[in-house]
Amino acid sequence: MSPDTRPERVVIKIGTSSLISAGLPDPVKLTALADAVARLRADGRQPVVVASGAIAVGDALLARTGCRPTGAARQVSASVGQGLLFDAFRRALDERGLVAAQILLTPPDLTGAEHRESAYAVLDSTLDAGLVPVVNENDAVMVRNNDVLAALVSAVLRAGKLVLLTDVPGVYDSDPRVDPSARLIPEIKMMTPDVERRAGDTGGGPGTGGMAAKLCAAWIGTLAGVTTVIAGADIPDGVVRAMAGEDVGTVVHPRTLSPAPDPATLWAALSEPPSGRLLCGPDTVRVLTEGRPLTGAQVRSVSGSFAAGSVVDVVAGRRVIARGRVRTAHDLCTSANDPLLIHPTRYISLLES
Repeated sequence: MSPDTRPERVVIKIGTSSLISAGLPDPVKLTALADAVARLRADGRQPVVVASGAIAVGDALLARTGCRPTGAARQVSASVGQGLLFDAFRRALDERGLVAAQILLTPPDLTGAEHRESAYAVLDSTLDAGLVPVVNENDAVMVRNNDVLAALVSAVLRAGKLVLLTDVPGVYDSDPRVDPSARLIPEIKMMTPDVERRAGDTGGGPGTGGMAAKLCAAWIGTLAGVTTVIAGADIPDGVVRAMAGEDVGTVVHPRTLSPAPDPATLWAALSEPPSGRLLCGPDTVRVLTEGRPLTGAQVRSVSGSFAAGSVVDVVAGRRVIARGRVRTAHDLCTSANDPLLIHPTRYISLLES
């Protein structure tokens, strides 16, 4: 099916605390999500579900049976819980005349050369065949978070919307758990480092996400051209209303970059919050604009402690102009003669331009 003629695609990610109760998929929450998927399908859209909760389900079952893994505990729990979690979705969707297809992925499956085309193909084919992909991070192999995975899936599928369902009503201007005056932000016209700093980490619960992970997902989704909505999972008909453009949670508008970054670029630079800052001179803007690599010669000082491979912000004046992963630890950045950023093409330059 041609990309120009296929139905609109929507990726729905639901967090552990919004789906799992007492170590099992909550029937009420699962019913609400399955109903939303059925309604989207009836409206002619192609929904994809990205579900957290395999580790929590596995933890609960292992505790009940008295099994205690001695190593890689979270991965073992995931291997126990993945099948149980999918089966709950399978049965809920089957009751609505829909067929679920389980797809276990890791970010390198979607961004690396070895598996990328195969992963794209199976996602495309399941949707075009009328199935409902139920995607989960393959936590038995790699424990990260499903928010970023959902954003990558939305990017490769060129989805119309990415809806992140969570245990808070949306993005706040400060942490509502400690600040009673915190206000919900209904609309973010463009993701910026300032938005990221003000929003903080307002998520809780047993999962691996939190608001920081959802903001990473919003970076990836919106820079890939996907409108991203962060909303409370308990909002009645929240997914359907978000698709209709109603005022639900926080909507983050997409941003067009030219050339458009590929998912590998987005994942490398934006899959985790920055651990520090490289404070550079004003000529660094020209260096990056011209596509030249950043070296220690441009770095005047370093803020924060970080290891090689960490994500950092590049700052010129008071402005964050780039984000990427560094080759060296914080104490070696100013003396580095080689390019500082790993894979120099893999960063998002001029973030606030």
